[in-house]
Amino acid sequence: MKKRSRVDWGAYLYIAPAFLLTIVFSLFSMGVSFWTSLHNWDPFKGGGDFVGLDNYRRVLMGTDSVFWTALRNTTLYVVMVLTGMMLTALPLALLCKKAKYLQGLFRTLYFLPSITPGVVVSLIFYQLFGLWGGLLDKSGTALFAIAMMGVWGGVGYNMLLFLAGLNEIPIDFYEAARMDGANALTEFRHITIPFLRNTLVFVLVMTIIGAYQVFTSVYVMTGGGPEKSTQVLAFDIFINAFSVSGQMGYASAAAWLLFLVISVFVFIQMRLMRSRRIYDE
Repeated sequence: MKKRSRVDWGAYLYIAPAFLLTIVFSLFSMGVSFWTSLHNWDPFKGGGDFVGLDNYRRVLMGTDSVFWTALRNTTLYVVMVLTGMMLTALPLALLCKKAKYLQGLFRTLYFLPSITPGVVVSLIFYQLFGLWGGLLDKSGTALFAIAMMGVWGGVGYNMLLFLAGLNEIPIDFYEAARMDGANALTEFRHITIPFLRNTLVFVLVMTIIGAYQVFTSVYVMTGGGPEKSTQVLAFDIFINAFSVSGQMGYASAAAWLLFLVISVFVFIQMRLMRSRRIYDE
């Protein structure tokens, strides 16, 4: 007779607090949000009539909706931040790895913006952009200025991720490549990039998720202006949820559509750049 394995209930007790918090503040909250999106909900009065998918129709096709404008602005912001992050985070990680002295100091200095409160950073950059010809006052440059701040705030965190990935690459591969006459560009293309595949996927996905949820900088610096050029999805959801009209159901529907947009991008990203084994252990 096969002996039945014992269940280690102690392990479940250890993860129970985190599991309960996830249920209450994530799964349960998502359920409430979806239920609210099906109602004409007013948080100031409480309750509301069941309207089915009417809120989703209003978001997508309503004449008073700015969803598509906000989606365009947010996507443009994501592209600018993602481009800036890829052009700065990995080169900084490569330079930091080559530093023989004070590498710990460099890591700390680059990482500090990532842990600085967003409101503080937004207020500082608001003053700086005012000195640089009023970038936030022009519809053609306001979103770009906010994207610059987004890159500055996140490049240090992503640099550390790339640096950790670089340190995991076996030095033997570089030595073998040099013996075969490979130059620095060849090493970067055929060794560094393939071995950083997992890190690249993680950085790309997390940058997209974070950039699509940009809110603090827009709220503090521009309020969606000028001429709605910085009206992003998260800010539009906030305005509709907590404005005088209190369109919480409408805002919840927009939030779920934002969730679907992010999910589509992440799914495509993971399918195109799924992890592969680089070498046999």
